Amino acid sequence: MGSFFRVFQFMGQVLGMVGKSPSLLAPLVINVLAAVPLHIAFVAMYFLLPPEYGFVQYLFMFVACTALYFIDYFSAGLNTSMIADQVTTGQPSIGTAFSRTLKASPGILIFAVVTALFDLLEQVANNQRGIVRTIIIGILRTVWTTATYVMMPAMVLENAGFVGSFKRSKALMENDPTQIGIGVVGLGLITWLLSTGVFFVANYLAFGILYNISPVLGMVVGLFLINVAWASSAYLKSTYYTCYYLWARECERTNQASTALAPEPLRNVLGDVQPGGW
Repeated sequence: MGSFFRVFQFMGQVLGMVGKSPSLLAPLVINVLAAVPLHIAFVAMYFLLPPEYGFVQYLFMFVACTALYFIDYFSAGLNTSMIADQVTTGQPSIGTAFSRTLKASPGILIFAVVTALFDLLEQVANNQRGIVRTIIIGILRTVWTTATYVMMPAMVLENAGFVGSFKRSKALMENDPTQIGIGVVGLGLITWLLSTGVFFVANYLAFGILYNISPVLGMVVGLFLINVAWASSAYLKSTYYTCYYLWARECERTNQASTALAPEPLRNVLGDVQPGGW
């Protein structure tokens, strides 16, 4: 259980970094400001579609999800760049982050398209009441989205491209000197609890109480809360995997496994714990 508590400590380290450099919140703010109005527009347009055109609805859902995931992943790319600059130079730059992430945007778009495809397949399985298929697709989607954040540092920081980021991340994992995979599990649990909690509040407050007062108000507040949850989860994941990537890369460069080589947020959490003890 100590491994999971370290995830909470890591979140505290992230808040500490933000306190020192408030500009680190820029990717999170950009994510919310870009996604919320677009999400509202997509939902409004979806309800205007004729119900008899099922194929058109699925196609629209696919395009909308791709756009929203692209915003989410692009913002994660911005965060990856700024976190890397923060822990290496202490001078995060949103301008540099945009430059790096724009170069990685083709790979980010591929990740967004595939994630949206998983969402579409999951929706089709749900509509057909295919419980087993829904579970399998959900698992594959979770693995894919995790892979997205794992490979984001290679795409953004090393401009490795989509295929190159796969190869680079695979090489680091095959020779992983840190062995902190359980941190991934703990982080996944934390972000799941965060999303579930916010979705519960959104369902009760926005789609329950406020929706009865004004359907538009309820929808706006609900979608705002949901997008904040998504953006916060992406922010935490991209921060963790960026720190992990920088640590693994430094261990690879020096040919040794040591927590002293980890970026400050991880190093402060791990302390004297040996690699493999996360």
